[in-house]
Amino acid sequence: MKNRTLHRCLAVLLTGGILLASNSLRAEARTWTSADGRTLQAEFAGTSGAGANATVKLKMADGSVIDYPIAKLSEQDRLFVKGNLPTDPTALAAEIDKLVMNKLKESYYGLQAELAALPQKTNLTPEEKAKRKQEIEREMQMCAPNPMTNDNQFLRRIYLDLAGRIPTYDEADAFLNDRSPDKRAKLIDKLLDSEGFVMRMYNYYSDILRIREGIVMMGNGSLKSDPYMEWVKQSIREDKPFDVMVRELLTAQGKVWESPAVGYLVTDQGMRLCNLSNTFTIFMGTEITCAQCHDHPFEEVYQMDFFKMAAFMGQTETNASGRDMMAMGGGGDYRAEIDRMNKVLLDAGRLGRNQTVDQNLGQWISTHRIQVVETAKNTIVLPHDYKYDDAEPNEPVNADTYFGDKMDLSKYETPREAFADWVVSPGNPRFTINTVNRFWKIAFGLAQIEPVYNIPGHLDGQAQNYELLAFLEEMMKDLDFSVKGFFRVLYNTQAYQREAETLTPSLTQVDQGSYHFPGPILRRMSAEQIWDSLVALTTANPESVLRKGADSYKEIMNIDFASLKTADEIEKWKKDWSNVSRLEKYNGEVVSRDDNVGGAQMFRASELRQPMPPEHFLRMFGQSDKQLIENSFTTGSSPQVMALLNGEITNRVLTSPDAYLIKEIAYGKGSKRDNIDKIFLSVLSRYPTSQEKSMAQSGMRAKTDRDMSDQQKMQAEALAIGNVIWALVNTREFMFIQ
Repeated sequence: MKNRTLHRCLAVLLTGGILLASNSLRAEARTWTSADGRTLQAEFAGTSGAGANATVKLKMADGSVIDYPIAKLSEQDRLFVKGNLPTDPTALAAEIDKLVMNKLKESYYGLQAELAALPQKTNLTPEEKAKRKQEIEREMQMCAPNPMTNDNQFLRRIYLDLAGRIPTYDEADAFLNDRSPDKRAKLIDKLLDSEGFVMRMYNYYSDILRIREGIVMMGNGSLKSDPYMEWVKQSIREDKPFDVMVRELLTAQGKVWESPAVGYLVTDQGMRLCNLSNTFTIFMGTEITCAQCHDHPFEEVYQMDFFKMAAFMGQTETNASGRDMMAMGGGGDYRAEIDRMNKVLLDAGRLGRNQTVDQNLGQWISTHRIQVVETAKNTIVLPHDYKYDDAEPNEPVNADTYFGDKMDLSKYETPREAFADWVVSPGNPRFTINTVNRFWKIAFGLAQIEPVYNIPGHLDGQAQNYELLAFLEEMMKDLDFSVKGFFRVLYNTQAYQREAETLTPSLTQVDQGSYHFPGPILRRMSAEQIWDSLVALTTANPESVLRKGADSYKEIMNIDFASLKTADEIEKWKKDWSNVSRLEKYNGEVVSRDDNVGGAQMFRASELRQPMPPEHFLRMFGQSDKQLIENSFTTGSSPQVMALLNGEITNRVLTSPDAYLIKEIAYGKGSKRDNIDKIFLSVLSRYPTSQEKSMAQSGMRAKTDRDMSDQQKMQAEALAIGNVIWALVNTREFMFIQ
């Protein structure tokens, strides 16, 4: 594994990075050397400035301090300074803002010049000039930075982007009443360390990694994915460096309950070439699937390149056989054990009519053979119809890279480990760029390079802001691929904290890289964000229920099957297997139907079935089916409108007397006017206008009469409150991230 160190080349940092002063650094007397060889004895007293103007503070023997340009230091001294740099998110954010503003200005003045020259264009018709004039004026509007968000707008957006849901009333009230000047930065830190962030990022990872029940493509659930899911969530929770996480996904061996990261390779079980294509798409933003069958028509990727890359995985199998297949307790054979247990069940009369075997028993135990193992032989050969003159059909292929570093396989135990190191290597020009490009899109709604899965070979002229993208790349490396650290910087920028851009970037702007982020683009919430926001309105603690099953699944699958001698013991094992994915509350109790709201399981999307059935609310609003990479969607549809207006979730669950917000208002303290404030703050993260408050008061008048019991009156009151909540949830303001 690569040496994780801050001692990397300063070249890009000094043209776009941040160098910061720090009083906490320990003074150190040393000899400093300039780039032209001159030396100076001084103590290191910190750094200041940014980019090309960054300076190191040198304390002389007489106590005076001088500022010396870091760019003029020797490479060794620059590395020393780099190794002692703090990573202040506020200052890094300020540098990003500077790069964003510079690009907005540059684009604005360029458009202004083009507009002035437009009348003299002789190669355009009057109609074409009029059309281009409208386009230029529209683009110029999008070069003016948007106003900063108010606290209500920021509050709602940051919760949706970091916690994956809207804030609760208590969370909103606490933030809005906080008078500290750094409350936004403190909230960002709080949310990054929350379980909500784990759930939000898991939803993102599960989409691109296609994490689903059963793991295997079109899996029927025989191989449970709980260990893999929990491994991903724990990686997020502990802020495992992203490059480390990716390397573990590519190098893991064994069974999923023993080595959960094998879930990535097992997802494409038996489809080694497809997995290679997916790896390039997900982790390098490069679509090379075409090259599996022929030379790529648009990129310099040849069919030979594809199979050379595939050869790195040529010894890797995802379906063990022979001696590697399974280690049964006591050294028994798995087929013999399944036959024995089926006979026990048959003799005890525990099988169905006309059944001689329990199919579930065989399927579940047989998953021992689904494991990632290394063989001694590279099985990759060119296809039988290979037509190029650099090799013959069916000819064996040796592993090699077609860009980036060349890998010396003799230094690795397996070619797959060499491939994993190459993917995450600083010498790979695609990995880090792809990572920051995708993460920027999470925050801003549009990537620097679109589409994210097809980054071109030459970035300059393709990225929305090449200088910014280069800075983000180096920043990610400097942060040692800390995902939390990277987002901490992005969300502290003014660029992010500006109001959303309501003018949609044109396809031309996206293709030509001429949209420069006057603010994040206006986005509709994802299916998971909508669902999890409804969970926040109906449950007291949205993150109180977790799906936990990895440990119990490991124990169940590692049992000595020879010890299951009676029908009761076998059926208990089957029952335990079925209960692996059950949900647990924060106090360790298993979730029951009593924890449902209005008859529905109102728990975070990350903890529910992956994915939910096609008819579920989540799927209707765009949850991925987890069969293709990034297969979720946020486009609207008539069924979505009907689900919001007349569906079970908004009409029965959201307005149920058991829903948390309704209970808080109906049974809590406060006047009707106070309760309306509470509803608006809970649903829209803002207080109502006087007109809205008047309308809501009318809507909250419960229809009661003298003959009603107290319980009936309370139900009528809850229904009236629910009507107001329902009305707000059906607004565009609720559905979009401003």
